[in-house]
Amino acid sequence: MQGYIVASAIFGIVYFLIMVGRRRFHIPIWGSMLIGAILMLVFQVISLESALRSINLDVIGFLFGMFSIVTALDRTGVLKLIAIRMLTRAKDLNSLLLVFVLGMGILSAFLVNDTIALLGIPLIIYISKHIGIRPVVLLISLAFSISVGSTMTPIGNPQNLLIAIQSGISLPFTTFIVHLTIPTMINLFLTYMILRIYFRKDLSVVDTAKTYRDKKLTMTTAVNSINENTSLSIIENPHLAKTSSVILLLTIARFIISEFLHLLHIVNIGLSGIALLGAGTLYLLSGKDRKDIFKNVDYSVLVFFAAMFVVTSALWSSGAISTIMSHIPSPYPNNFVQSNTIISVVSILLSQILSNVPFVTLYNLVMLNNGFTGDAHVSQWMMLASAGTIAGNLTILGAASNIIISDVAEAKGFKSSLF
Repeated sequence: MQGYIVASAIFGIVYFLIMVGRRRFHIPIWGSMLIGAILMLVFQVISLESALRSINLDVIGFLFGMFSIVTALDRTGVLKLIAIRMLTRAKDLNSLLLVFVLGMGILSAFLVNDTIALLGIPLIIYISKHIGIRPVVLLISLAFSISVGSTMTPIGNPQNLLIAIQSGISLPFTTFIVHLTIPTMINLFLTYMILRIYFRKDLSVVDTAKTYRDKKLTMTTAVNSINENTSLSIIENPHLAKTSSVILLLTIARFIISEFLHLLHIVNIGLSGIALLGAGTLYLLSGKDRKDIFKNVDYSVLVFFAAMFVVTSALWSSGAISTIMSHIPSPYPNNFVQSNTIISVVSILLSQILSNVPFVTLYNLVMLNNGFTGDAHVSQWMMLASAGTIAGNLTILGAASNIIISDVAEAKGFKSSLF
């Protein structure tokens, strides 16, 4: 009982620091989670050995691998060029919003939503400056689109990766694509429609006087201006840009090919192994740029997830989670409707308290303890992935990407409340 109380109190501190401390005390989200992990160790809620064992190295390795590749794409200007090329196809503000939501959503499905969150902020500043739309419109659109879009694949976000690794599904990449592509695209269009209605005043008239000498320009003229001034000059290192682009495409192809090789009992390479292989190839071929890439990987996200694994493991081992779950109906493996209903409702509610990655980390254990394993329960695992991910759109704590966007946006000077 004492361990349960201490663990709950420490989690309360972490929750407070994430919600309040980051603004009042300037403690970043990874720092808040790290403080929680340290407190769990100091108060002996979890032993050092158990804490180290709780860190999922598959997830950390995968994130490091993908972050390395995406860092190279970002540093060379490839991602910015892709994003701007997508946006310059827009003819008016409504089509700009549609392209932005679809484009950011699809990118997040293959490049991890947290990395797209970091990429999106400078892009939003750039687009807002040229078009004249309020940055908050695109900031909220970014948060929503990368959460929804990342649902589509097991590499779109960390919680999907955890499900892919732990569920026992034999072909996780193919399974996610087959089951969640259509629902994800439908949800992206619904996201666009909701944002279009909510921001209808912002999308109706744009005053571009500040940028274009008191002269109102059409959307087409403004977009052409962006297109003329960005062109291929965005690419700062053509050799590294080509290398990192090819490695990304090969890595995604390997995700799919490796599943069928595993199915044929030829070789079994996990998602994290493939991501690390891609990163290793990148570092091998990047020459003098490898040090710059390695230095600019976002290690704060890796620290956040490592600390999060310790905190969630401590909550589980202390009995805090089992106490909460004892008041919540358990899903039954043999009852399709009941299990999917319970999983979706619990995912939506608890993701607002725990955030979706810690929630899925813990609820995976609940699912496994209740007999949800392998391909026989694909529907329930896909429900957990989709409900847990999309639930991140409801509050700022619902998804780590929301907090990343809010923190970076405020650091760039956007002081208004985003969520």
